[in-house]
Parts: sequence; C-alpha cells; structure tokens
Amino acid sequence: MTGPELSELLYRHRISLIAGTIVILLAATGFFGYEKYQHHQVQRAAILYNELVDTLVAGQTSTARASADTLVHQYGHTPYATFARLFLARMDSESDQIPAAETELNTVIQTGSAPRGLKSMAKLDLARLYLEQKQAQKALDLLKAPDVAFAALQDEIQGDAYVALHQDGKAMQAYQSAIAALPAADPYRSYLQMKMANIGVAP
Repeated sequence: MTGPELSELLYRHRISLIAGTIVILLAATGFFGYEKYQHHQVQRAAILYNELVDTLVAGQTSTARASADTLVHQYGHTPYATFARLFLARMDSESDQIPAAETELNTVIQTGSAPRGLKSMAKLDLARLYLEQKQAQKALDLLKAPDVAFAALQDEIQGDAYVALHQDGKAMQAYQSAIAALPAADPYRSYLQMKMANIGVAP
C-alpha cells in the first residue's frame, strides 16, 4: 500500500479509530480507577473495624453496633464485614436477640467468599449458641464435619453437647480427643480434665 493510499484509508476510518482509542483509554482509566476505589474501600473498612473493636472493648455497645452495621451494609465485599457479623452475633446473643445472632452466624457460614477459618469460627459460635438454648442435638449436627484447625474446641463443644444429652461415654471420648489435640503443656488440658471429672469420669 502506497503512502497516499494509507493516508486515504486512515482518513476514511478516522472516526472509528478515534472512537476505538477513546474506548481503550476509558477502559484503562476505569480499571485503574476501580482498583484505587477498591483499595480505598478496604482502607476505610479497616479503620471502621478498628473503631468497632475499640468501642466494644470500651463497652460502648451502641457505637460498636453502628460501626458493625456500616461494615456489613456498605463494605460487605471486604473481609472486615465478615468479622463484623461475628461481632454482631456476639452482641445479639448477649442481649438475648437469639434469632438475630443465629442469622448473622448462618450468613457467615453460607457466604462462599468467607475464609474457611471464619466459617469454622461461626460454626463453633453457633454450636455454643445452640447449647445455651438447650438444643444440644443441633449443636452436634452442626459440627459433624471435622476441622483440624479447631479440633480441640470442636471436640470440647461436642463433649458438652453429649453431657447435655446424658451420653457420658461419648462425652468422655470427645473430651479425650480435645485433650489429645492440645500441646502437652497447654493449661487448658486441666480444664477439660475437670469437665471429665464433673461427669464422674477419671481423666
């Protein structure tokens, strides 16, 4: 293609070329702008989460709840929203809002993007909640799938559930499994041995 032919081709398609360039520039700007926005959102969520923890420690429950609600509804795509739900569940449980606490914990458990560790924590909290509500079998059903990372806590809750169901043999086995999952020097082993002694089983 000669120089004049190339010039004519470019001139004939100048509108398409300009439009294409604009689209590419807008796409690039949008991508980097979105990345910056996401980074800003995570930073803001981190600040809110720190405020949540500080106010909760200080006993300012209403302020802590407001921070947690903001994290859940405005920063739900960040990991901090999952932590906020765990805190909301705890606050709901302490204020006897049991259905609300159960909803928050189930939301964490069923959220596909939530880290496995947080889901396990939510399961343990929900199992404890069931125990407090005299629903030991529901606690056991919830903890059927083992989680090695939380083995000691899971076994302990299962032991407590079996005690509530007057199944002392199974309770003993669960407590023994919890003890075996702990380091030899862990002082929590003594606490579990006390639980075994309370049901008349020598540790």
